[in-house]
Amino acid sequence: MVLFRKATVNLSENELRATVQEDLNSYLMLRRAADDLVREFSQSGLLERRVDNLQPAERKQIRALWRDGVMAFLEFDFLKEKYRGFYQIDYVAEPELHANAFMLAYMAYVTQYDACLQIVGMIGDNDFMETLLNEAGEGIPSDSYFVMKQRLTNPNVMLRMNTGAAYRELIRKDVSIDAGIIADFDLRKNHFYRSLGTHADIFIDNPLDQLERTAFETILPIQKKVAVRMSYIRTARRDYLITPEILAGCRSRLSPGDILIQRRNWHMTNIGIPGFWPHVALYVGTPEELENYFGEMDADVLKKIKEQYPAVWTQLNTSAPDGYPRCVIESIRPGVVLQSLETSAKCDYLAVIRPNLSKKEKLAALMAAFSHYGKPYDLNFDFTTDNELVCSELVYKAYKVAADLPLVPEVINGRLLLPPNRLAETSVKNMGKDGAFSFVLFLDAIERRDVVVERDQAAFCQSWQRPKWDVMQQ
Repeated sequence: MVLFRKATVNLSENELRATVQEDLNSYLMLRRAADDLVREFSQSGLLERRVDNLQPAERKQIRALWRDGVMAFLEFDFLKEKYRGFYQIDYVAEPELHANAFMLAYMAYVTQYDACLQIVGMIGDNDFMETLLNEAGEGIPSDSYFVMKQRLTNPNVMLRMNTGAAYRELIRKDVSIDAGIIADFDLRKNHFYRSLGTHADIFIDNPLDQLERTAFETILPIQKKVAVRMSYIRTARRDYLITPEILAGCRSRLSPGDILIQRRNWHMTNIGIPGFWPHVALYVGTPEELENYFGEMDADVLKKIKEQYPAVWTQLNTSAPDGYPRCVIESIRPGVVLQSLETSAKCDYLAVIRPNLSKKEKLAALMAAFSHYGKPYDLNFDFTTDNELVCSELVYKAYKVAADLPLVPEVINGRLLLPPNRLAETSVKNMGKDGAFSFVLFLDAIERRDVVVERDQAAFCQSWQRPKWDVMQQ
């Protein structure tokens, strides 16, 4: 596994530790996504229904939930594959790092399979429901439920489970992952073992041939060479396709208050975030740009920022670590920060949309965003609190203070939120001369050629419907 081949990836021990910690947060988000999916299916009873009795809205709900589940299971695969080579960390020299890397892979494996088994148990022998889930379309690949079920019933599952449990005992003393996380994992592991005993019938007549020949197990039909490249990209930190030079050619089109919609291919921070677009940010502009844009309306705009938000003012007048001016506010792990455009938009896909509001309203939105500067990132993805924020929450709450944009959070898996992809969809449906948003820019990646091309409004308007993972695109 390439993550721990230092000659290839050139990661220091400190960088490896930081990577493990970041991926532990990804595991926690995936764990929550799996729990939400199982709970929603369990409480609604949808998987136990007769398909011929389903209303159109119920069919749509089942398909939407299953699509999110497929994506979550795929992301578990990515996490497992990333740490498949944990053994390459010298246990004698770095016992804690070795043990934590192993636990990440082991926890991802068990948590994924426990959720899969619960879903299989709900469906039982409902062949019509299996057919509904196996249908391709709406971001769901063909035969996705069949592949998931066959992997789950592979006899090697118990071999891997037991081998993992045995090795875990050997390195137990060196694991430094939070005790609460480990305790939760042990409950899941025990639940999985108990559940296997009540679903022994699913191990009958399991056609394993195609699965046994697959070197990289995944719920989607990803070719091995693609999977290897994906793993290298995400762990070797390959350069993103949008460069400072590309941004320099587009920067003059940006205005304070613009919303930046971003995507980084094969990035672990995409985990747990539904849809093609996983991140949004607010373009602030430099002090000079702010004065030029808002000065005629409010000659004291810079003075007000300095007086009300001195920490923000200091940041805006201090170059970012990359040497470029700070001009973007966004919520990333670990929290709300001010960054350069060159760092924020260091991605593979970038769209820019502009709220059709007055300058007074845009300034109010930026000032509202500044009020959240320094707050931590919300790993629970919950819009009901202000003490922690996710990226789309920052944008939503900034403009909520300033104007009545058609951005409406919704309850998804028990949480009030507005995913970035839904924000993009909403902007598309409210775009135009008389709409709430205007199109500014769309930089689209063609990864197989490692190039970025500028596309028009029509292309952006279709982008939110793309599959979450680029490998699924035709």
